Amino acid sequence: AVAEVTFVTAAASSVQLTSDLPGRVVAHRIAEIRPQVGGLIQRRLFVEGADVKAGAPLFQINAAPFQAELDSALAALRRAEAARNLARVQVDRLRPLAEVDAVSRQTFDTAVATHEQAEAEVAAARATAQRRRLDLNFATITAPISGRIGASAVTEGALVSQGATEALATVQQIDQVFVDVRQPAARMLELQKSGGSGGAAVEILDANGGVTGLRGKLLFSELVVDPGTGDL
Repeated sequence: AVAEVTFVTAAASSVQLTSDLPGRVVAHRIAEIRPQVGGLIQRRLFVEGADVKAGAPLFQINAAPFQAELDSALAALRRAEAARNLARVQVDRLRPLAEVDAVSRQTFDTAVATHEQAEAEVAAARATAQRRRLDLNFATITAPISGRIGASAVTEGALVSQGATEALATVQQIDQVFVDVRQPAARMLELQKSGGSGGAAVEILDANGGVTGLRGKLLFSELVVDPGTGDL
């Protein structure tokens, strides 16, 4: 009897590499809200869990001390400007006299030096006033980015300080997000050889493995291998 055999014709074809990886969704940008000046929180100006715009006021620190310091600095600036104006008048008065030797050169040079010193004091007083104005503005804590703000860590009446380690609140930009995944380093090399590093298609599934219709692009943003697991 003739034995029957089956056969297939070998043909080259492309193979699509796929991997199912657990991931964690993280915000595109995260900003922790911290005070740049110290004082008592008078008001919280946002609703926890709401969307806020960049520049929106979030907390109001008692501004009275900063306003008083600004007023004092502005008064010092006016005094410095008055002294500078008087020194300028003195120089203008002595210059023609010095040219005809009606006054000594030393007297004129002293007047010029006094005027230059007065100019420097005006500049220093103006800088101090500008610093005090910044402190007054910093008494209103604003959102550095647009996004969703979380719970407030302080209430009205809390005393906050500049450089505090604990954030008053956190704003997360979630109109764009990243999905962080972990995988063996060897798998990353396979993906790179297959062209994955050039933008392999990524489909996002929900927690139950269902299709969400969301797609992304593969990015190799971190290439440090965990020495304990060999993952990256």
